[in-house]
Amino acid sequence: MDSLENKKRLEDIYTQLVHIANGNFSYQIERTDKNDALEALTFLVNSTTEELRDAFLHQGFIKLPNSYDMVVQLFFELDTKGHIVRINPTVETLLNHKEGALIGRPFVQLLAKDSQKGWKKLLNSSSKDRVWELTLRLTFTEQSGLQLPAHCKVIYFPEHEGKKGTFKVISFDLVKKEETDQGFLQKKLKKQLQSHGLLPKPQKTQTHILHAMDMENLRKGKQYIMDNLDTPLPSIKELAHICNTNEYKFKKGFKEFFGMTAFQYQKHERLRKAHILIEHSNKTILAIARTVGFKKGNHFAREFRKRYGYSPSVLRRLSK
Repeated sequence: MDSLENKKRLEDIYTQLVHIANGNFSYQIERTDKNDALEALTFLVNSTTEELRDAFLHQGFIKLPNSYDMVVQLFFELDTKGHIVRINPTVETLLNHKEGALIGRPFVQLLAKDSQKGWKKLLNSSSKDRVWELTLRLTFTEQSGLQLPAHCKVIYFPEHEGKKGTFKVISFDLVKKEETDQGFLQKKLKKQLQSHGLLPKPQKTQTHILHAMDMENLRKGKQYIMDNLDTPLPSIKELAHICNTNEYKFKKGFKEFFGMTAFQYQKHERLRKAHILIEHSNKTILAIARTVGFKKGNHFAREFRKRYGYSPSVLRRLSK
């Protein structure tokens, strides 16, 4: 534990925990090939970060007062050789670089080792005579050594009317969306128009209020799903029985609490677990698919691509 390398690993874990405490769930700690307590702790911290990120995503689904919105996180404009031409200011903030220090540098230098190989291959093999686009996961390295995984949209525009070809690399992130004065005024105006008969009044809808006991029962349902990802989900009636509630409360309450049905939640968690295993284990993709409850590899690949925008094999290749 006293070696310089282990001290650096401990510092990375501490830095990551500080980011989590500040509500920033974007970063990840770079994994090593060691099999020790620090590596186990690193895995747990990274997994916890993803869990928290997913939890806030669910919060946005059910539209709580502080919901979340999608905004551009990183934007790069690159020349045909992959050198940085322009960036948005957030790049320098997130990756901890001085203003102007990244212009002219090879984009590949900002990537972690697991992404550099895939990016070089894309740069060398991609067509330069037509417009194309691709969604892939890239991992950036922040100055202190923390990693910033990002789902990126890469778009290439070829040379046109004397303008040289360019790459655009864009990633998005979840941010908290605060209520604005404009939103308040819009609501006030809408109520006034409704009171004068200029807009139809909203119809009364039945609301389902979740009490503390209901939420505790629903958490049991969630935990049951998490513990049995490799098996088919029981019927709503059986799930309600497991959670000590009735079918109506379970069906309505689960969607209200978690932002999706029990069956949607199971598929969401299956794919999320598969993503982690493909990135951080040596199991075959087919074995991982079966571990998370998919009997057929082609069905798993189709659902995985639909969720993440790229195939399991592409993720495995970029993770090495």
